Amino acid sequence: MDTPVIEFPEYASIAEITARFGISRGTQYRLIADGKIEAVKVGSATRIITVTVEKYFSSLPRLKATTR
Repeated sequence: MDTPVIEFPEYASIAEITARFGISRGTQYRLIADGKIEAVKVGSATRIITVTVEKYFSSLPRLKATTR
């Protein structure tokens, strides 16, 4: 049986990004300030452009397997 693919919205709230990616609220705002992820304001609400979070994760160094 195939696992269903869940579409994630193009724009997501801070809380949605926290739930989906495990990035804290403070870290999200720091990444926005550093230009590492992008966001827009909709009134007083901040919406993160989710593709920029995915690109950020893709840019992180990969862990190498260790042998014991």
